[in-house]
Amino acid sequence: MMFLYRDGAGPAGIVRVQARTGQDFTIPAPQNPAPQADPLQTAPPPAQSSTPANPFSGLERGPTTTELALGAAALLVLAVLFLFVRQGVRAHLINRRATLDAANGASWMLFSALMLTASILVSATVGRLWQAWAGLAAGFALCIVLFCAALVLFLRAPDRRC
Repeated sequence: MMFLYRDGAGPAGIVRVQARTGQDFTIPAPQNPAPQADPLQTAPPPAQSSTPANPFSGLERGPTTTELALGAAALLVLAVLFLFVRQGVRAHLINRRATLDAANGASWMLFSALMLTASILVSATVGRLWQAWAGLAAGFALCIVLFCAALVLFLRAPDRRC
């Protein structure tokens, strides 16, 4: 994989490709083949809008591979932790005389709500998406719906015993 580095060494308009040390292969900047039009005949530039085209245009850079790996590892650790929580909720509901299906449904709903919340938080942290409040608000609204469904299933589970 080749990365483009823009360093201050060398004349302007040259982009260094490959490593910063040793013999580098350089690519000159593209030349403008079209002649410049008369400035009087060109149309004025359109007015700049104050809002960006999309919520991600203001981000300075994307996440690195290391950040993505750390985020994936954090999600994996949280998934294992949430599985223990799910098993504890299931055992608690069974001890309260809930059916196995009701206890499984409530515990899996809680697990999915916890995992969705964790994945939104990890992806927002890794990707620096805290400026994209509209997407985060929609994700957290879905988390609230899942937590409410898990609470309803948790409270109704012991009543489903025949």
